[in-house]
Amino acid sequence: MFASTKEAGQLMGMPDVCNVPGPVGPIPTPFPNMGMCNQARGDTVSKVVKICMKESLTKKTEIPQSSGDEAGSAGGVISGMIKGPVKYMSFSQKVKLEGTPAVYLGCQTAHNGNNANCPVGSQLVPSQTKVLIGG
Repeated sequence: MFASTKEAGQLMGMPDVCNVPGPVGPIPTPFPNMGMCNQARGDTVSKVVKICMKESLTKKTEIPQSSGDEAGSAGGVISGMIKGPVKYMSFSQKVKLEGTPAVYLGCQTAHNGNNANCPVGSQLVPSQTKVLIGG
């Protein structure tokens, strides 16, 4: 699959069940939750290995803020947060960048922190279409 970089790419998890304020109390409502690879924190990407002139993403990469669940302003049912960080949960067993496993299109992600409200997401949109990485 295509290697992930800070050039582009989108991660999505569904359902992200958040509490929406209602007249008689919070109403649990499912939302899509999205993260963008180009928003990855600079200290969590490979600075030496670049693909298509952009920093490559690894198992350590964290996207500090997701979007899509803003309407659930009363917080996630499990995590208690909205717009939380996105982290990669699966990665290549064969390819390492600066000693850390590389991530790629299709890798699983967790949205809204460690106690993820949306525990299973995936990178659905590629960052680039030139360099492939094996599982």
